[in-house]
Amino acid sequence: MVDKLKFLIEAEKLKEFPRTGWVLRGVKNPETIAEHMVGVAIASWILGREAGFKPNKLIEMGFFHDLCEVYAGDVTPFFYFIRNLPKNEKERKKFLRKYVRLSKTLKEKRGKEKFELEKKSLLNLLSFLRTEERKRIFSLWLDFEKRTTKEGNFVRQVDKIETLIQAILYFGTKRGSFAEGWWEEVEEFTEHPLLLEFLKVIQRKFYRKEIKFKNKRLEAILDFILEIEKIKKIPRMYWTLRGIKKPETVGGHIFTVTMMAWVLGKEKEKLNQGKLLKMALCHELSSAYTGDTTPYDRILPKDEKERKKVLEKMIRLSKKEKKWIFLADYKKEKKAMEELTNKLDLALRKEILTLWHDYRMKESPEAKFLSQLNTLAILLQGLFYEKIYKDFSTSPLWEWAFENCDDEVCLSLMDKMKKKFYG
Repeated sequence: MVDKLKFLIEAEKLKEFPRTGWVLRGVKNPETIAEHMVGVAIASWILGREAGFKPNKLIEMGFFHDLCEVYAGDVTPFFYFIRNLPKNEKERKKFLRKYVRLSKTLKEKRGKEKFELEKKSLLNLLSFLRTEERKRIFSLWLDFEKRTTKEGNFVRQVDKIETLIQAILYFGTKRGSFAEGWWEEVEEFTEHPLLLEFLKVIQRKFYRKEIKFKNKRLEAILDFILEIEKIKKIPRMYWTLRGIKKPETVGGHIFTVTMMAWVLGKEKEKLNQGKLLKMALCHELSSAYTGDTTPYDRILPKDEKERKKVLEKMIRLSKKEKKWIFLADYKKEKKAMEELTNKLDLALRKEILTLWHDYRMKESPEAKFLSQLNTLAILLQGLFYEKIYKDFSTSPLWEWAFENCDDEVCLSLMDKMKKKFYG
């Protein structure tokens, strides 16, 4: 368990790393690598399902595909070209509007260097896990990089398309925008029939082109993906109430919970691992419409000093307060989830809504376990902030965690967290 905690702590760094491509192009507060990994995992699941793939492998591959960047950093396609970028900002932006093309020889050379750098980084990180877990993640990553299977080839293309969608959201669709460079790469890279259709849907949506496509369900899938992109920008309220600057987002939190679900779920052989992973990805999607909330934010004092004083301790509610707050939140979030999935095909919509409902009501063993992991994800993030902010204390979180967690795996992790952060 000590090694798994070390792995989780190291993986958390991805929540702090902004993606290089956006930074170079001047995007303020861009998505992090972790948020991108969540986006690719969900897009791979939904699009892969539509293409006829079994989703579990696609979700895992989409989620782990950039794990190598914990130590290697976000290596862009022109990683070794960066040193030659114009120093003048205007000239640099002009250069970056185009898709960087390399000769075949140089492309192969740089590609090999990039691969070896990321491979070394990943193997270093995976050394904290057990042999079977190391093999699983490494094989998924290798498949993604080399596209050795149909699934690997598919997810690699989804990764490019998810980035294209993000580029359009950042830069718009005007002629000469940075998004044009991503279009060149995606059109050159995409070959799967369903994903080629999906590109037509994107063109129709954003560029108002009268393009015909056969699969009408892809319009709903695009709308769904666009809506969940919002979770990358929504700050977690627990931290904002306590004055944390630039706190983790809902997307970042989903990353931590999903990583915990995969790593610690392996300790629970009787649990459905595929269901657990999907539930982790779905459990906070309602925030795309509702924003992030806490069970007590609506009852806090309006006066800042009084509110700050109240937040220093664990906020206790009566059974009556807990009941009406839960019901109010449940109704609001259920409405949001129904609206979010409204256009998806009936079977997929039902699956997502069932996963979310199960988590909120804690009806299955998977939901009960994930609920406790959610608590530990918040506690872990709090421990990081406690090291940075002198006036921030995790005491209320520890109290909450001990009251909410009774699973042996979770209690063991808490014990290791206590020793790691407090000696």
